[in-house]
Amino acid sequence: MFNEDGADKFSLRKVAALCNVSHSAPYKHFKSKEELISAISQYVFSKFERSLSEIAEIYKDDPYRKIMELGKKYVWFMVENPDYLKFLFLNNYKYEIIVDENNLETKDTGAFDLFKSCAIEYLKSIDVREEEYAQDVIAMWSMVHGISVMLSNRTFIYNGDYLDLVENIIYKNLKF
Repeated sequence: MFNEDGADKFSLRKVAALCNVSHSAPYKHFKSKEELISAISQYVFSKFERSLSEIAEIYKDDPYRKIMELGKKYVWFMVENPDYLKFLFLNNYKYEIIVDENNLETKDTGAFDLFKSCAIEYLKSIDVREEEYAQDVIAMWSMVHGISVMLSNRTFIYNGDYLDLVENIIYKNLKF
């Protein structure tokens, strides 16, 4: 419902109707629609972050392989969970990444912070200048995010294993 109607038209009454419960039932758990949206957001971001954390742990000693596999996992997670992608990034409920000089900060999204730290670890391993980190991290995040959106929305259709395609794209573009 949220993905179809957006935050403005989302309501606890509509949630109650969809769940076939009384209009007051959701208020026993959530004070407002914002509180429910926040709980859903925390749940989805937590699943996303755990998915990325598993990869970061597996490849903890190889910055190149780690960022490569993180990119693939990002795309896999969003393609296999298109409603999560829509909820997190394709609606009018804002999640901001703040760019300040050469610093990137977020509010409430450990997934981006994990991606950022792994990306910076990779950039350090190939001797990229620190003042370039912010733009390079944005480029890496944008690449996997864009691929995720295009595959999820079927903007392009790949007849092979889409993760092989993702790996090839990342490999060709991960040279800073």
